[in-house]
Amino acid sequence: MLRKANGATRFEKGFSRINLFIMTKAIRIIIKGWAVMCFLVFCADAFGQDPKIANQAFNDGNYFKSLELYGKLLQREPDNMEYNYRLGQCYLRTQVDPKRALDFLIVAEEMPKFPAEGWLELAEAYSYHLQYDEALSSLRKYEEEGNVKRKNKADFDRLVANYSMATELLKYPAEVTFQNLGPLVNSTFADYHPFVNKNENILIFTSRRKSKPGQSPEFDGYYPSNIYMSEREPEGEWKEAVKLSDRINTLYDEQAVGLTDSGDSLFFYVDHVNSFGNIYLSERVNNVFGDPKPLTDIVNTDYVESACSISRDGKTLIFSSDRPGGAGGLDIWMRRKLPSGEWGEPLNLGLEINTPFHEDFPTLSGDGKTLYFCSDGHPGMGNFDLFFSTWDFLENTWSKPQNLGFPINTPSNEKSISFNDYGDRAYITALRPEGRGDLDIYEVTYLNLREAMPAVFMIAAPLLEQAAPGNIPHLRVKNENDELIGEYAANKITGKFILALYPGKYSMSLEGKGFKPYREELVVNSAHMRQEKNLKTLNLEKK
Repeated sequence: MLRKANGATRFEKGFSRINLFIMTKAIRIIIKGWAVMCFLVFCADAFGQDPKIANQAFNDGNYFKSLELYGKLLQREPDNMEYNYRLGQCYLRTQVDPKRALDFLIVAEEMPKFPAEGWLELAEAYSYHLQYDEALSSLRKYEEEGNVKRKNKADFDRLVANYSMATELLKYPAEVTFQNLGPLVNSTFADYHPFVNKNENILIFTSRRKSKPGQSPEFDGYYPSNIYMSEREPEGEWKEAVKLSDRINTLYDEQAVGLTDSGDSLFFYVDHVNSFGNIYLSERVNNVFGDPKPLTDIVNTDYVESACSISRDGKTLIFSSDRPGGAGGLDIWMRRKLPSGEWGEPLNLGLEINTPFHEDFPTLSGDGKTLYFCSDGHPGMGNFDLFFSTWDFLENTWSKPQNLGFPINTPSNEKSISFNDYGDRAYITALRPEGRGDLDIYEVTYLNLREAMPAVFMIAAPLLEQAAPGNIPHLRVKNENDELIGEYAANKITGKFILALYPGKYSMSLEGKGFKPYREELVVNSAHMRQEKNLKTLNLEKK
């Protein structure tokens, strides 16, 4: 038994000396480590406050990183025009909260050296708050300073047309409700491009959530995109989404771009090292999507093909491509199956549908009579909007596209919509306050959808606004049997013609002094019934 010396054993004293040595050394290490840590934090903070680093991240397209870096810089210099301006740009270029862009751009606008392009971005920032009068005012300032040149006039005119149309669309919102599909489907990352089969028991969508493979963010700060599937429970709830197998998902980017009405075939877009801008097809057997096949001989070319779908009978293939022969940008093309079973030549849908800008994500209704697609060329709420057009089998033409309206369309990018068979429910991507972060997938339900009621049209003729109220001619409307339905006078207050029409084919004509006789075919179907007001414009020409 060890004896105690001065109340402590030799072991205890030895332990105390060892402890003292260890503690002293430990304290020195801690102090040294603390100093190193402080130095690293200082360096990291200084690194984060280096404008060159923030500018490089911005130029690389990593707007998430730019937000963080410019935020630190702005804390140091709150009156710096460039930092306020860049933060505004970053918020416009991400889905964090684009409304916040206005706070910073308004501050930057009041400072010297505010760039000319800033007026365009300020206009876009106002649009996210639905303040379209202010957006148009910003565009006017941009124009007044002599910034509209031949090379950018088409883009500028498109913005003016968008914000002018948006003021009208806000007056007649679609009667819909939005239901977020919840945490079993949506994540805190971007979830988008939803497609359902017509029975609504299978949901396919794209997500840029963190998953294997693809753990590392790409240059823009997002993780690589992968395709997910959710199935609906018998009770109506959606099951937890699962990523499709590595037959389809890889280390690179894949995005769902179309689904057959039965849900048995998936069209998807790839962005790989050895394959870019191509569409692949995967068929589902025993609830498993099999090995994908490139649509090499049917759709794909050396150009970009970005989306594809097929009619229910399998005889009409419709896709988007920037190949030569189009109106410009991405156009919508169609191929029909010949009696021999081979596919006919690709046909561009023409200038009624396509614009010099982009048209994308074409899908057909179950009966094949209605085409849904997105466009940033036709006037809308801003950026990409969703439109529909009706096929006239007798004339072999598509009707003028009509905007699906607010709040389906917003100042953000609305690119895809997928309806159930009846047409009273659809699935879209949206950025809404109740979302889980970034883009989410929503179920949209149309209220008061009664096909027994006529569709209401508000028809504008801008050229007639210059005429005296008493000199505006009547709008004549006939049915497909050439029987006169009615002659409509313009509303004395709004200057617009108001029509109530049941499904069918009609012809509209207008003749008057100072302009060429006008005639247009109008096909009305159930898609028009969903809209509280259908807005159209008669593009009259002077003699």
